[in-house]
Amino acid sequence: MRIFPENASSYGADVDFIFWLITGVITVASIIVIFLILYPILTKNKSRTKEQRYQQGKGFQKLKLIYLGIAILAIADFYFLFEEGPIWRNIEETLPEKEVHVIVMGRQWLWEFTYPGPDGKLYTADDVKTINKLYLPVNKNIHMDLQAYDVIHSVFIPHARFKQDVLPGRNITKWVKMTKTGTYPLTCAEICGIGHANMKAEIVVLLNEDYKKQMAKLYKK
Repeated sequence: MRIFPENASSYGADVDFIFWLITGVITVASIIVIFLILYPILTKNKSRTKEQRYQQGKGFQKLKLIYLGIAILAIADFYFLFEEGPIWRNIEETLPEKEVHVIVMGRQWLWEFTYPGPDGKLYTADDVKTINKLYLPVNKNIHMDLQAYDVIHSVFIPHARFKQDVLPGRNITKWVKMTKTGTYPLTCAEICGIGHANMKAEIVVLLNEDYKKQMAKLYKK
């Protein structure tokens, strides 16, 4: 059974690793805590005196398990930071060399994608656009200028493990590298009005030659 959608991006496996690391540690900690709470209640409570049942828990001997738990969770938190720090720096703080540059514009209630025209430069008169269908080449560093036309939207690409809120009047540049050809969903993950549920698009990831042919078709329109 697949819990997550198939990973189709260069850093998706790293994001999944962080999720399972945190989930695994928290699951083990939760089981231990539940056991420590239920075991004395179910096995020893009846044999205790009234005074024993209502101990206030003062002093190191009575609180040592609590201190041990705090220490273990603190160590786990620092380990999480150690593991996830380089991953988030790579994803959020680093822009690899640009190979393709596109604009992703969210508006009520569609996605507008803008590509460089024949001059190869974005934000010029020959730019071309598509609605609700984004064409990308496989295994290329894609720089995406994320923008919102009207209200707050959120660019969510589940198969790339990518999510970023976008704000009106602000440009946010992020990157992604899709590693598998195919068609993948892009949705809005921020409630943006009555048509929010229908604000869906497709990302079509093509081989490099097929991508060039698709761009040539757009230039002729």
